[in-house]
Amino acid sequence: VMTAARTLGVDAVDEGFTRFSEEHAQGQLVPRIVEVALALAQRVLVADGTDRLTGADLLRRAALVRAAVLDAGQAPGRPVAVLRGHDVGAVAAIVGVIASGHPVVILDPTTPPARLRHYVEAAGADLVVSDTARAGTAAEVAATVVDPDADPGRWPDHLQAAASLLGSPADPDDTAVVVYTSGSTGAPKGVACDHRSILHDTWVNSEGTGAYPAGSVVVHLLPMAFSAGVTPTLGGLLAGARLELFDPRRRSVAQLPGFVREVGADVLLASPAILRGVVAALGPRGRLEGLKTVTMAGETVHGAELAAVRRAVGPECVVRNRYGSTETWLMAEYAISGDDEAPEGATPVGWAVPGARLQVELADGTLADEGTGRVVLTSRWLGGRYFGAPERTAEVFTDNPDGSRTFRTSDVGALGADGCLRLLGRSDHSVKIRGLLVEPGEVDALLFAQPDVREALVVGRPSPRTGRMSLVAYVVPEGPRPQAAAVRAVVRENLPSHMVPEHVVFLDALPRTERGKLDRSRLPEPPRSSAPYEVPRSSWEEIVHEQFCAVLELEDLSVHDDFFELGGDSLAAEALVSRMEALGDAALAPIGTATLAAAPTVAAFAAAARSTVRSSRPTLVPLRAEGSERPLFVVAGAGSAALALRTLAQRVDPGVPVLGLQANGLENRALPDWSVERIARRHVATVREQQPQGPYRLAGHSLGGLVALEMAHQLQRSGQEVELLAVLDSFPPDPSLMPAPEHAGLLAKVKEGASLALTGIKAHSGLGHYIRFFRQGNFLQRRYTTGVYRGRTLVVVAADDVDAGARRQWAAHLGADAVVVEVPGEHMSILRDPRVDRVARLVSAALRRELDLTALEDGTPVPGQGRGRAADLAER
Repeated sequence: VMTAARTLGVDAVDEGFTRFSEEHAQGQLVPRIVEVALALAQRVLVADGTDRLTGADLLRRAALVRAAVLDAGQAPGRPVAVLRGHDVGAVAAIVGVIASGHPVVILDPTTPPARLRHYVEAAGADLVVSDTARAGTAAEVAATVVDPDADPGRWPDHLQAAASLLGSPADPDDTAVVVYTSGSTGAPKGVACDHRSILHDTWVNSEGTGAYPAGSVVVHLLPMAFSAGVTPTLGGLLAGARLELFDPRRRSVAQLPGFVREVGADVLLASPAILRGVVAALGPRGRLEGLKTVTMAGETVHGAELAAVRRAVGPECVVRNRYGSTETWLMAEYAISGDDEAPEGATPVGWAVPGARLQVELADGTLADEGTGRVVLTSRWLGGRYFGAPERTAEVFTDNPDGSRTFRTSDVGALGADGCLRLLGRSDHSVKIRGLLVEPGEVDALLFAQPDVREALVVGRPSPRTGRMSLVAYVVPEGPRPQAAAVRAVVRENLPSHMVPEHVVFLDALPRTERGKLDRSRLPEPPRSSAPYEVPRSSWEEIVHEQFCAVLELEDLSVHDDFFELGGDSLAAEALVSRMEALGDAALAPIGTATLAAAPTVAAFAAAARSTVRSSRPTLVPLRAEGSERPLFVVAGAGSAALALRTLAQRVDPGVPVLGLQANGLENRALPDWSVERIARRHVATVREQQPQGPYRLAGHSLGGLVALEMAHQLQRSGQEVELLAVLDSFPPDPSLMPAPEHAGLLAKVKEGASLALTGIKAHSGLGHYIRFFRQGNFLQRRYTTGVYRGRTLVVVAADDVDAGARRQWAAHLGADAVVVEVPGEHMSILRDPRVDRVARLVSAALRRELDLTALEDGTPVPGQGRGRAADLAER
């Protein structure tokens, strides 16, 4: 055994190990891992929060895995799979399989068994090393399963273990690991990675860039099954760093700052998505202390994200934005520290790492050291190939006369004269809009920089109607959802018009693969108009068409396209009404958002605006007139047109007509009502015109919830039955719970009072009219109280809103037949996509009487069938 140790360059086990150098890349993985583990036999090399492996422990457990694999009688060179959690046992298993002389295929336990079986079969493996917790899944994916942990008594002496691990020497060109790509744009490809390339990548990380040199304490939270996770798993052992494993799929990222402090980490390796979660959990003043390096890779990092990470880690920490691939390992790095000026927009991926050369392939197929084109890497350390697919390998890899290899990526980048690379997108994601080539990544970068956008992805989609390509922006809001038109306006102000997205789709989160990468195949289709394309047919339609385009920030649309399908919402509708009124055409009938609700296309709206028919009930807005059941009457909030409830109305169960109610004077020339009771009396009269007898179905949002509550009281006092009252994110009728208005001083307070008194009397241009009614409504709700309401009541609370705590305190104001349910979202976002679906399901279930409305005294649902259904619906 001591002879073996001396062969490794270690004269005594305690004397340490040689510093990792580029020459190590000419060797093999296992001898270097054994060298480090012998030198650090009594020191922890890997820990996972539950278990810890010293160097001696690692040698013993890896030797057991090697023996188990050899005992299974696998054919030489056939890959062996490892299916474990993000734990120390997985690290030992990976080392043991490589030491057996077999390539290892690392399987991710969160991936569905069918996909895992595909990987195993594609690699030609029929043996999987697993553990008790995953034995069932392992049996589904491979014919033979071994669990070396089942007999811990067999652990050999660590010196004997070291000798046994050296018993199957490998060639530097032999495959050590087969890594499968995510397959988000096609069938997964297995990349065969040899010993030499992994060793060189370790040198690049530990010494070439200094990211995690010997002695570092590395928080490793990247899945080991993917190339980004293989690098630190093997690289940490090879370099002599300590790996502290943290699994973000089993633990909240909010725990990560505490974990970093607890283990004394100085290096954090994470994806941008995880870092976004950490920064959000920390808050604006939180800090990730003690780190010397933070690395991120895998997707575009935008300037705002980079700035947030730098604030969290402080000036002493180097933040590294990196670029690599499964085929090449790390290719480039952009490091920023201290007072370095942060870049704007998409952060560059930087300069080629030592031993590599970056170029771009121009449109004519030539390679250039400067310019824009497909990114190409050349290095003498490239050993990757596609496992069992020489033809596919030859498509992107080229062997050069000087012994180096060249790899053509699928990324498009701009390479500066100084050698700094900026990625623009994927070569297979570029699209032509109106004959002009567009890299959607440029639009992504712009949207990412906006404070109200958390994530954004822009893609090209062909129109089923015209066949032409258009851009679709998928946006994850940071807080309340912005208008689709506002998103387009930002792009129009900063980029050429052909780069403005035609569609804006709001999502809770961008879909990702099991590897955390963006999964474009799961992006939903944008709303599409089935109407034929037709240009304006008269000068009047031309004028209306122009107003639609201006409000929606679109250059063109059909006169038959639906305003709301194109991203219009209640605010955009109010803006359209204001623009129409500003035309000053005496021939126009009084126009309100109710007109647009009934006539949402250019053609229909143009005809309706010319009509001389005036509504006798301007406070009534049919949001969905069709249906044979009893209607649901929904009251809008303060200063809000009933049209704001249109999306909710469309999602309530078919068959239920939904009629909106809004303030008198909001969209007609009339004085407003100056108490909640008066508003309710007016609405009750309107309701009874539409439905003379009960039972009645009432709902309301914000102030509208209080108005609906008062309507229910008045109807009950008149002997009518109220079947359901649905209160959507409203304060209870308790003025002490409502926030008081803030004024800069006495003068501001006087001006506010004077403005309030003129509500509905003095004209106010643009959206100021709606704002004045909003303030008047808030004034009224702070003066409304009432007795306990005893009737079936559903209260929905927007859990993420700053006032959620006050808005859930309805228990003292409702009887026993009531329930309070929280849903994700904020005050206005629960009325919009994607949040509104959950609210609509709750209201629909209550209408169908599938939701038991029973509550405890504190207003929370009681255990039992009713609560389970409510909770289930809210979750879904």
